Amino acid sequence: MKGDVPGRPRSFEPDQILDRAMTLFWKRGYGATGLAELEQVTGLGRQSLYGAFGDKRALFARAVERYFDVVLKPHIIDVLDAPGSGRANVERVIAQWETTAAAPDFSGCLVGNSSTESTLHDPEISELLRRKLELMEGAFHRALSRAKRAGELGPGADPRALARTLLALAQGMAVIGRVNRNGGFVRSIAAEARALLG
Repeated sequence: MKGDVPGRPRSFEPDQILDRAMTLFWKRGYGATGLAELEQVTGLGRQSLYGAFGDKRALFARAVERYFDVVLKPHIIDVLDAPGSGRANVERVIAQWETTAAAPDFSGCLVGNSSTESTLHDPEISELLRRKLELMEGAFHRALSRAKRAGELGPGADPRALARTLLALAQGMAVIGRVNRNGGFVRSIAAEARALLG
C-alpha cells in the first residue's frame, strides 16, 4: 500500500482506522474478531495494519484507549466531574445509560464486554481494562462524595460503596441488555440505580 512506502506520509487517518477497529471489537468481541474482518472494515491490509498499530492484540489495546477517549470520558467521566450538583451529575449518567441501553443498536460497553471474554487471559490487557473500570469508579466516587458533602445523600451513604455498586449495575445492564431487549428490564435497572441514591 502507498502509505507503507518509507519516507512517504501515510494515506490514512489513524483515528479513523482506530474508530473502525474499535466499533468492530465492540460489536463482535476480541476473540470473534478476525484479522480478515479488521482488514475489511479498516480498508488496510495486514502488513499496513501491523506496520501502523502492531498485531491484533496491540490494535485492540489502542482501540480500548480510543474508546475511553471518545465514549467513556466525554459521556461518563466528564459528566460526573462537571461543576454543580454531584447527585444531579450521577442522575444524568443514569438517564444516559437508560437511553443508550434501550437503543436498537445497543452493543453494551467495550470495556465490560471485553472483561467477560474467556479468550482474554492476558495480564496486560486485563490490567488495561481494570484501569478503565477504576477510572469510572473514581469519577462516580468524586461525584457522590460531593453529593454527600452537599447533603444530597443520606448521612449513612458510603460514596465508595455506592460508586462500586453503580458501576457494577451499569456493567451488568450493559452485558445483559445486549440479549434482553425488553425495555422494562432497562427501566427497572435504572430505577434501582436512582433508588440507591436515597
